[in-house]
Amino acid sequence: MGMTMMAMMAMMIVIVVMAMVVVCMVVIMVIVLGARMRAFMAVRRLMRMSNPPSIPTLAIASITCFLRQTKLVIDWHNFGYSILALKLGQNHPLVKLSTWYEKVFCKSASAHLCVTDAMKYFLKKEFELQHPILPLHDRPASHFSPILDSSVRTEFLANLPETREVRSFLNAGTLRVLVSSTSWTADEDFSVLIDALLRYSELATTTQPHLPEVLAIITGKGPQKDMYLEQIALLEKSGKLQKVTIRTAWLSVPDYAKLLASASLGVSLHTSSSGVDLPMKVVDMFGAGLPVVGWDRFKAWPELVTEGVNGLGFGSSEELAEHLIELFGNSSRLETLRQGAQKESSRCWDDEWDPIAAPLLGLT
Repeated sequence: MGMTMMAMMAMMIVIVVMAMVVVCMVVIMVIVLGARMRAFMAVRRLMRMSNPPSIPTLAIASITCFLRQTKLVIDWHNFGYSILALKLGQNHPLVKLSTWYEKVFCKSASAHLCVTDAMKYFLKKEFELQHPILPLHDRPASHFSPILDSSVRTEFLANLPETREVRSFLNAGTLRVLVSSTSWTADEDFSVLIDALLRYSELATTTQPHLPEVLAIITGKGPQKDMYLEQIALLEKSGKLQKVTIRTAWLSVPDYAKLLASASLGVSLHTSSSGVDLPMKVVDMFGAGLPVVGWDRFKAWPELVTEGVNGLGFGSSEELAEHLIELFGNSSRLETLRQGAQKESSRCWDDEWDPIAAPLLGLT
């Protein structure tokens, strides 16, 4: 009997201990899972999406955030309807429908990021947004950086197959390398650059023979590329591009960054479908310390380029030709712009992100 009582007490003690262990394990699991759940819920509280594309992304993001009780942050880089209007025209029914769609669904966002101050004011006025709109200017990726040693720049250019025909001018220091990255589409009229180079060639072979040789390296792919290449071939065959050589290139990302850092001047033909976005290619050029001449007939241009400091704007092929003649004919003027572009390259992404986006997204 005594042994039975002892056995029962021992069993009860074991059960109690096991129960306590189980309780402790449950408590620990609750604490751990609770922490993970809080972290998960913190992530669920906010969703960031880039715009464009708008259809169907904007509607899906808006509905998803509503169902999950999540705050939506829209990162505006341009407008879907304005890009569509380039193909269909401003008055096309689909463009009007796209405009309505974008205006309606964007109102579900709790906050907005945008790439320019001009875009902020546009969103506030035209889209009648009431929630915070924070401009966050684009900055280049880390692999875009200046090459300060001119001999290193020359060596890189000399090793490119695109410079083979003009290598003697490069080695003699009488070659200027122009770089333009284009999508070969309607919103970037490449004929503007061709006409400017024709004008440069005409003057360089007549009244201003002191002007140096120019190599224009064009990067990018797009639907109008073959059309323009045929036009360039005809101009070369007819002898209208004297002292000007135009070549296309498709480079790796590291080599493209080095090309920008080694060139004499960058050209942007971006015309802006909305008037309030900015060309990322110019941001990359500044990241590489390359001065820029670009189409400036849109509101946001002054937010990126400081006229006469790191670049120049133009609104026609005639103005572009004047800039090429001025800069390629005056090394000190071009060097002044290069120094301004190199100064611009010191502004990194963290300088923009940390004070604006990080607090909004709860990362600081």
